[in-house]
Amino acid sequence: MAIDFNKRAAQYVHLRDTVKAIKEKHKAELAPYNDAMEKLEALFMQELNNTHQDSAKTASGTVYKTTRKTASLDDPDAFMRFVIGGEYWDLLDRKANATAVEEFLNDNQALPPGVKFTAVEEIGVRRASK
Repeated sequence: MAIDFNKRAAQYVHLRDTVKAIKEKHKAELAPYNDAMEKLEALFMQELNNTHQDSAKTASGTVYKTTRKTASLDDPDAFMRFVIGGEYWDLLDRKANATAVEEFLNDNQALPPGVKFTAVEEIGVRRASK
């Protein structure tokens, strides 16, 4: 039995719009709480720094500092020359580029050694233009 794509696409777009509206409302409802938590975090950081502590254990919980680290590339080519030239392989994350692997597969009808490639079809629905 064939489905009515027009009807089902309209339902999908309506549901997606409803989910978006709920998320926006939820974000707005959470805003004052998130703001208050950010202010407390700033207060905690200031006090931990002033008292030269990394953490403060209390009956209500432990306040502690943590460090999130990132490393971005200003000049990817210079970085790769450095890594390859000095064999500093530990500076790299070992991960295959899915787009490049797919192109290699299409060009060679085979995957590079040690690579597993997966492509999963999903459904998308675009709103009708007005």
